[in-house]
Parts: sequence; structure tokens; C-alpha cells
Amino acid sequence: MTGLSLRQEGVARVATIDRPASKNAISRALAAALQEALGEAAEDRETRAVIVTSADPKVFLSGGDLVELTALPLDDRGAEAVLALGALADAIEGCELPVIAAVEGAVFGGGSELCMACDLLVLGDEATLCFVHGKMGLVPAWGGTTRLVERVGATRAADLLLTARRVDAELAWSLGLCARRAARGAAFETAQAVAEEIARLDRGAVTRLKRSLLAARRARRGPALAEEQTQFRQAWGSEAHRAAFAAFLRRKS
Repeated sequence: MTGLSLRQEGVARVATIDRPASKNAISRALAAALQEALGEAAEDRETRAVIVTSADPKVFLSGGDLVELTALPLDDRGAEAVLALGALADAIEGCELPVIAAVEGAVFGGGSELCMACDLLVLGDEATLCFVHGKMGLVPAWGGTTRLVERVGATRAADLLLTARRVDAELAWSLGLCARRAARGAAFETAQAVAEEIARLDRGAVTRLKRSLLAARRARRGPALAEEQTQFRQAWGSEAHRAAFAAFLRRKS
């Protein structure tokens, strides 16, 4: 089971994440299924946007899957296995269709990174995001630092990353982190309305706009993404990460 279900709602391909036992953790199977779904949606000429949502109103996405993470060695092999999941963030960003995250509930760690890769973020009023990497002795592995800086600027990104504090919908809106706010429980409905707005434009024009926006961001990135990966490799086997991960597992047991 991948924990991903797909359906068509008007002009939008809806990808619903449903892994309640793991709090919607990002497994290799889920990442692969979502990447495949993005490709299939882009090939359907009637589909104009992809909406990613959660079956659980309390949790949108958490980080990497604990079952898989605990099986990884705390060396370069383990680091590379985690970094490989970053292909999902790249696929979201590079999808020819706009990808809209309709977020209710909490988003943690790698889930926050994937949200940064989406074109548009719609937050329900009780949604929260948190870049918790520092608490685990880590740094973002999937481009989260670079994409967060692109969204909110270096100073505000530093505040969120260096404190690992939760960002509620009001603060996210004020920082420019999200494109739309919605009442509690209405994030998906709002995302659907955004998809309908997008569908009023020419499909080819939308794709070219996406490519232009991505090119503008990439032109400013330089070696930033590669540096993030270097820092993650160093952090993965660090004593700080080993200690934080062991403590986390003790709390969960």
C-alpha cells in the first residue's frame, strides 16, 4: 500500500495522502507513487492542476518514514538514501501543471520541505508548519532551506529554521509563505477554486509561466541546493543527530 489515492475533481487531479499509522510520513513508496501521479496528470489534457491533500484533517505531512529511517545506517549510505527522496520535491517543482497543497493540520520537517516545492500553498486556519530539522541535529535535505529563502527572504527563513518554531496560518500569510488562507476545513474547497481560476487560462501559457518562474528561481540559486545536500551529509552521521534520533525513538517506544 502506497498510502496515496487519486481521483479527478473537475479540472484538478486530487492526490490524497492517507497513512494514518505513520502520521502521513513520507515513505519511498509514497514518494514514488506521487511522482508517478504527477507525470500521469501532466499527460492528461483535461487536467489543469494537481491538488495534494490529506485524509487526516489533523496532519497533512510529517517527515521521513520512521520505519525506513531507523533501518538506514548513520553513514554516507544512509544520507544518500534520504537525499534520494528529494527527487519528489524536484518532481513537484518541475511538474508542467501547477501543484497546489491544500493543507489542514500539522506539517513537519520534510513535509514542510515538500510544501515549499508546491506552486501554491493553501492553509486552513488551524494549519501549522514547522521546520524541525534542527531539533534532530539535521538540516533540510530536499531543498527546503533554499526554497524557504525564496519564499520569505533570508532573515525570515533564518528565524524559522534556527528556532524550529511552529508557523500558524496567520503568520504564514503575513510572511508570504502561503498563497491563500481558508477557514478551518475549507482548504480543499479553496484549492479547487484556485484550480478553476487557473483553468480559465490557456494550458500552454500556464506551463510556460511555470517554466519561466522556475527558471527565475534557479538562476538565483547558484550552488545553494548542492550546499544543502553537503551539509545534510555531514549532519546525518553527527553525534547531535545520533543523540536526537535515539531520544526520539525512546519517546516513541
